[in-house]
Amino acid sequence: MSFCEVSVQKTPILCLTFDNLGAARSVFDGKAAVPDLTSPDIVEGYPNTLKLLRNLGLRATFFVEGWSALHYPGTIETILAEGHEIGLHGWIHERFAELDQLRATQCINDGLAVLSMRGVVASGFRAPGGTRGAHAEAILLKSGFTYDSSVDTSMSMEIPQDTSYTGSEVRRLPSGLVNIPWAWFMIDAIHYILSPNGIRDPSDLADYWRAILRNVAARGGVLTIIFHPHISGVSTERLAAMEQVLRTAIGLGFEILPAREVASRAR
Repeated sequence: MSFCEVSVQKTPILCLTFDNLGAARSVFDGKAAVPDLTSPDIVEGYPNTLKLLRNLGLRATFFVEGWSALHYPGTIETILAEGHEIGLHGWIHERFAELDQLRATQCINDGLAVLSMRGVVASGFRAPGGTRGAHAEAILLKSGFTYDSSVDTSMSMEIPQDTSYTGSEVRRLPSGLVNIPWAWFMIDAIHYILSPNGIRDPSDLADYWRAILRNVAARGGVLTIIFHPHISGVSTERLAAMEQVLRTAIGLGFEILPAREVASRAR
Protein backbone atom coordinates (compact mmCIF):
# COMPACT_ATOMS: atom_id res chain seq x y z
CA MET A 1 0.00 0.00 0.00
CA SER A 2 1.33 3.43 -0.82
CA PHE A 3 0.60 6.61 1.00
CA CYS A 4 0.76 10.15 -0.22
CA GLU A 5 1.32 13.22 1.87
CA VAL A 6 -1.45 15.76 1.93
CA SER A 7 -0.31 19.30 2.53
CA VAL A 8 -2.83 21.32 4.52
CA GLN A 9 -2.61 25.07 4.05
CA LYS A 10 -2.77 26.88 7.39
CA THR A 11 -4.77 30.08 7.68
CA PRO A 12 -2.34 33.00 8.02
CA ILE A 13 -2.68 35.22 11.05
CA LEU A 14 -2.10 38.96 11.30
CA CYS A 15 -1.56 40.20 14.85
CA LEU A 16 -2.72 43.81 14.60
CA THR A 17 -1.24 46.16 17.19
CA PHE A 18 -0.88 49.87 17.92
CA ASP A 19 1.58 51.55 20.30
CA ASN A 20 1.68 54.76 22.34
CA LEU A 21 -0.93 57.20 23.58
CA GLY A 22 -0.65 60.90 24.32
CA ALA A 23 2.33 62.72 25.79
CA ALA A 24 3.92 59.95 27.85
CA ARG A 25 7.08 59.78 25.74
CA SER A 26 7.43 63.57 25.86
CA VAL A 27 7.22 63.40 29.65
CA PHE A 28 10.00 60.81 29.73
CA ASP A 29 12.11 62.96 27.40
CA GLY A 30 11.60 65.99 29.64
CA LYS A 31 9.67 67.89 26.97
CA ALA A 32 6.30 67.88 28.73
CA ALA A 33 4.84 67.55 32.20
CA VAL A 34 1.09 67.50 31.64
CA PRO A 35 -1.24 65.85 29.11
CA ASP A 36 -2.15 67.72 25.94
CA LEU A 37 -5.78 67.03 25.12
CA THR A 38 -5.46 68.95 21.86
CA SER A 39 -2.48 67.00 20.48
CA PRO A 40 -2.91 65.57 16.97
CA ASP A 41 -2.92 61.94 18.09
CA ILE A 42 -5.76 62.59 20.54
CA VAL A 43 -7.97 64.69 18.27
CA GLU A 44 -7.07 63.01 14.96
CA GLY A 45 -4.86 59.93 15.25
CA TYR A 46 -6.95 57.80 17.56
CA PRO A 47 -10.36 58.81 16.13
CA ASN A 48 -9.13 58.16 12.58
CA THR A 49 -7.59 54.83 13.51
CA LEU A 50 -10.62 53.61 15.43
CA LYS A 51 -12.96 54.70 12.63
CA LEU A 52 -10.91 52.74 10.09
CA LEU A 53 -10.94 49.60 12.23
CA ARG A 54 -14.68 50.00 12.77
CA ASN A 55 -15.32 50.34 9.05
CA LEU A 56 -13.26 47.23 8.33
CA GLY A 57 -14.81 45.25 11.19
CA LEU A 58 -11.43 44.62 12.82
CA ARG A 59 -10.26 44.37 16.41
CA ALA A 60 -6.73 45.15 17.52
CA THR A 61 -4.52 45.54 20.58
CA PHE A 62 -3.52 48.99 21.78
CA PHE A 63 -0.44 49.02 23.99
CA VAL A 64 -0.67 52.18 26.11
CA GLU A 65 1.49 53.66 28.83
CA GLY A 66 0.17 53.71 32.39
CA TRP A 67 0.66 57.49 32.60
CA SER A 68 -1.43 57.88 29.45
CA ALA A 69 -4.19 55.67 30.81
CA LEU A 70 -4.25 57.95 33.85
CA HIS A 71 -4.52 61.19 31.88
CA TYR A 72 -6.58 60.22 28.82
CA PRO A 73 -9.52 58.30 30.30
CA GLY A 74 -11.83 59.21 27.44
CA THR A 75 -9.58 57.59 24.85
CA ILE A 76 -9.23 54.46 26.99
CA GLU A 77 -13.02 54.28 27.34
CA THR A 78 -13.47 54.61 23.59
CA ILE A 79 -10.92 51.90 22.80
CA LEU A 80 -12.70 49.50 25.14
CA ALA A 81 -16.14 50.45 23.86
CA GLU A 82 -15.03 49.61 20.32
CA GLY A 83 -14.13 46.07 21.46
CA HIS A 84 -10.35 46.37 21.29
CA GLU A 85 -7.79 45.00 23.72
CA ILE A 86 -5.58 47.25 25.83
CA GLY A 87 -2.13 46.06 26.87
CA LEU A 88 0.52 47.77 28.98
CA HIS A 89 3.35 49.74 27.37
CA GLY A 90 5.29 50.71 30.46
CA TRP A 91 4.72 53.84 32.53
CA ILE A 92 5.99 56.90 30.57
CA HIS A 93 7.60 55.13 27.63
CA GLU A 94 10.82 54.75 29.58
CA ARG A 95 13.78 52.89 28.07
CA PHE A 96 12.53 49.73 29.67
CA ALA A 97 15.39 47.40 28.74
CA GLU A 98 17.82 49.68 30.59
CA LEU A 99 15.93 49.69 33.90
CA ASP A 100 17.08 47.85 36.99
CA GLN A 101 14.71 45.32 38.52
CA LEU A 102 13.27 47.67 41.13
CA ARG A 103 12.45 50.43 38.68
CA ALA A 104 11.08 47.99 36.09
CA THR A 105 8.80 46.48 38.73
CA GLN A 106 7.54 49.94 39.71
CA CYS A 107 6.75 50.90 36.11
CA ILE A 108 4.79 47.71 35.49
CA ASN A 109 2.93 47.72 38.80
CA ASP A 110 2.00 51.41 38.58
CA GLY A 111 0.85 50.92 35.00
CA LEU A 112 -1.28 47.95 35.98
CA ALA A 113 -2.82 49.88 38.85
CA VAL A 114 -3.99 52.66 36.54
CA LEU A 115 -5.31 50.24 33.92
CA SER A 116 -7.26 48.51 36.67
CA MET A 117 -8.75 51.89 37.61
CA ARG A 118 -9.93 52.18 34.02
CA GLY A 119 -11.56 48.75 34.07
CA VAL A 120 -8.80 47.06 32.09
CA VAL A 121 -7.53 43.61 33.03
CA ALA A 122 -4.29 43.61 31.08
CA SER A 123 -2.94 40.25 30.01
CA GLY A 124 -0.27 41.52 27.62
CA PHE A 125 2.79 43.73 27.71
CA ARG A 126 5.03 45.36 25.13
CA ALA A 127 8.19 46.99 26.41
CA PRO A 128 8.60 50.66 25.50
CA GLY A 129 11.42 50.72 23.01
CA GLY A 130 10.51 47.19 21.97
CA THR A 131 13.29 45.32 23.76
CA ARG A 132 12.28 43.19 26.76
CA GLY A 133 15.38 43.52 28.91
CA ALA A 134 16.69 41.27 31.67
CA HIS A 135 13.92 41.64 34.25
CA ALA A 136 10.64 41.80 32.36
CA GLU A 137 9.84 38.10 32.11
CA ALA A 138 9.93 37.39 35.84
CA ILE A 139 8.05 40.60 36.70
CA LEU A 140 5.35 39.94 34.11
CA LEU A 141 4.73 36.41 35.38
CA LYS A 142 4.52 37.57 38.97
CA SER A 143 2.13 40.35 37.94
CA GLY A 144 -0.27 37.97 36.20
CA PHE A 145 0.49 38.65 32.54
CA THR A 146 0.04 35.76 30.12
CA TYR A 147 1.94 37.13 27.13
CA ASP A 148 4.64 39.56 26.12
CA SER A 149 5.02 41.14 22.68
CA SER A 150 8.59 42.40 22.96
CA VAL A 151 11.83 41.17 21.41
CA ASP A 152 15.31 40.31 22.65
CA THR A 153 17.16 42.20 19.93
CA SER A 154 18.03 45.88 20.15
CA MET A 155 16.51 48.27 17.65
CA SER A 156 17.52 47.47 14.10
CA MET A 157 17.51 50.10 11.37
CA GLU A 158 18.23 47.60 8.61
CA ILE A 159 15.39 47.49 6.11
CA PRO A 160 15.59 44.37 3.92
CA GLN A 161 15.30 45.17 0.26
CA ASP A 162 13.50 41.93 -0.51
CA THR A 163 10.15 40.79 0.83
CA SER A 164 11.03 37.19 1.67
CA TYR A 165 10.12 37.57 5.34
CA THR A 166 7.79 34.73 6.37
CA GLY A 167 6.64 36.08 9.74
CA SER A 168 7.62 35.29 13.32
CA GLU A 169 6.92 32.21 15.39
CA VAL A 170 4.77 32.70 18.47
CA ARG A 171 6.43 30.71 21.24
CA ARG A 172 6.32 29.90 24.90
CA LEU A 173 9.30 31.16 26.85
CA PRO A 174 10.89 28.71 29.32
CA SER A 175 8.89 30.37 32.09
CA GLY A 176 5.60 29.62 30.32
CA LEU A 177 4.99 33.21 29.24
CA VAL A 178 3.86 33.39 25.62
CA ASN A 179 5.97 35.64 23.40
CA ILE A 180 4.60 37.30 20.25
CA PRO A 181 7.69 38.64 18.46
CA TRP A 182 7.90 40.90 15.43
CA ALA A 183 10.43 42.37 13.03
CA TRP A 184 11.66 45.94 13.34
CA PHE A 185 10.87 46.65 9.67
CA MET A 186 7.19 45.88 10.36
CA ILE A 187 6.85 49.10 12.41
CA ASP A 188 5.59 52.29 10.76
CA ALA A 189 7.86 54.55 12.85
CA ILE A 190 11.00 52.74 11.69
CA HIS A 191 10.17 53.54 8.08
CA TYR A 192 8.62 56.98 8.33
CA ILE A 193 10.96 58.46 10.95
CA LEU A 194 13.80 56.40 12.37
CA SER A 195 15.67 54.34 9.77
CA PRO A 196 18.03 56.15 7.38
CA ASN A 197 16.87 53.84 4.58
CA GLY A 198 13.26 53.57 5.75
CA ILE A 199 10.45 53.83 3.23
CA ARG A 200 9.15 57.37 3.59
CA ASP A 201 6.45 57.33 0.93
CA PRO A 202 3.23 55.77 2.36
CA SER A 203 2.26 54.19 -0.97
CA ASP A 204 5.67 52.56 -1.28
CA LEU A 205 5.48 51.26 2.29
CA ALA A 206 2.00 49.85 1.61
CA ASP A 207 3.40 48.03 -1.43
CA TYR A 208 6.35 46.70 0.58
CA TRP A 209 4.16 45.39 3.40
CA ARG A 210 1.55 44.00 1.01
CA ALA A 211 4.28 41.97 -0.72
CA ILE A 212 5.30 40.58 2.67
CA LEU A 213 1.66 39.79 3.44
CA ARG A 214 1.41 37.75 0.26
CA ASN A 215 4.58 35.87 1.18
CA VAL A 216 3.36 35.12 4.72
CA ALA A 217 -0.07 34.10 3.43
CA ALA A 218 1.46 31.61 1.00
CA ARG A 219 3.15 29.88 3.94
CA GLY A 220 0.30 30.16 6.43
CA GLY A 221 2.47 32.14 8.82
CA VAL A 222 1.98 34.66 11.62
CA LEU A 223 2.79 38.32 11.07
CA THR A 224 2.72 41.15 13.60
CA ILE A 225 2.43 44.76 12.46
CA ILE A 226 2.95 47.75 14.76
CA PHE A 227 1.25 51.02 13.86
CA HIS A 228 1.27 54.26 15.88
CA PRO A 229 -1.88 56.42 15.82
CA HIS A 230 0.26 59.55 16.23
CA ILE A 231 2.24 58.57 13.12
CA SER A 232 -0.08 56.69 10.76
CA GLY A 233 -3.36 58.13 12.00
CA VAL A 234 -2.68 61.85 11.54
CA SER A 235 -1.78 61.84 7.84
CA THR A 236 -4.27 61.22 5.06
CA GLU A 237 -1.64 59.42 2.97
CA ARG A 238 -0.40 57.25 5.83
CA LEU A 239 -3.94 56.41 6.90
CA ALA A 240 -4.70 55.37 3.33
CA ALA A 241 -1.60 53.18 3.33
CA MET A 242 -2.75 51.52 6.54
CA GLU A 243 -6.13 50.83 4.97
CA GLN A 244 -4.52 49.36 1.85
CA VAL A 245 -2.41 47.00 3.97
CA LEU A 246 -5.36 45.86 6.06
CA ARG A 247 -7.64 45.38 3.05
CA THR A 248 -4.93 43.30 1.40
CA ALA A 249 -4.69 41.13 4.52
CA ILE A 250 -8.45 40.64 4.48
CA GLY A 251 -8.39 39.74 0.81
CA LEU A 252 -5.60 37.20 1.35
CA GLY A 253 -7.66 35.41 3.97
CA PHE A 254 -5.70 36.42 7.05
CA GLU A 255 -7.31 36.05 10.44
CA ILE A 256 -6.73 39.52 11.86
CA LEU A 257 -6.62 39.25 15.63
CA PRO A 258 -5.72 41.17 18.78
CA ALA A 259 -2.54 39.94 20.45
CA ARG A 260 -4.43 38.33 23.33
CA GLU A 261 -6.20 35.95 20.95
CA VAL A 262 -2.96 35.10 19.16
CA ALA A 263 -1.38 34.28 22.52
CA SER A 264 -4.33 32.19 23.64
CA ARG A 265 -3.91 29.93 20.61
CA ALA A 266 -0.26 29.42 21.44
CA ARG A 267 -1.20 28.39 24.97
